[in-house]
Amino acid sequence: MSTDYIAVTLVILVGTGAALQFVALAKFLGERRPSAAKNITYEAGSDPVGDPRGRFPVRFYPLAILFVVFDIEAAFLFPWAVTYRELSCAGALRAGVCTAGVSFLGIGAAVAFMAVLLVALAYAWRKGVIGWG
Repeated sequence: MSTDYIAVTLVILVGTGAALQFVALAKFLGERRPSAAKNITYEAGSDPVGDPRGRFPVRFYPLAILFVVFDIEAAFLFPWAVTYRELSCAGALRAGVCTAGVSFLGIGAAVAFMAVLLVALAYAWRKGVIGWG
């Protein structure tokens, strides 16, 4: 068991050492040509305009929350997709094949989940949080 820890410790040390070496090489061998353009906060080819700590419109926040909710939906569908075969089999699986009848628990769970999300989407659309225009 201690050999497992030795291997992990060795990998961590080698990774840390390589990272430190690259930082040191960049520090000592890298070019240093400071200029006024390099010293500004934002250098993407255009001049910074306005206050960087400006306020977002209030309309942005509900939209951001909706994005997170519907983005997390995909994360919750992944475990369902992995266990779909076991969920939709009424009996035991043998070599990945259902030997008993079909259960609608697998698809029913996903349909119920999607129905709740569809109601949430319709509510948000009706309230005007999302839309075209």
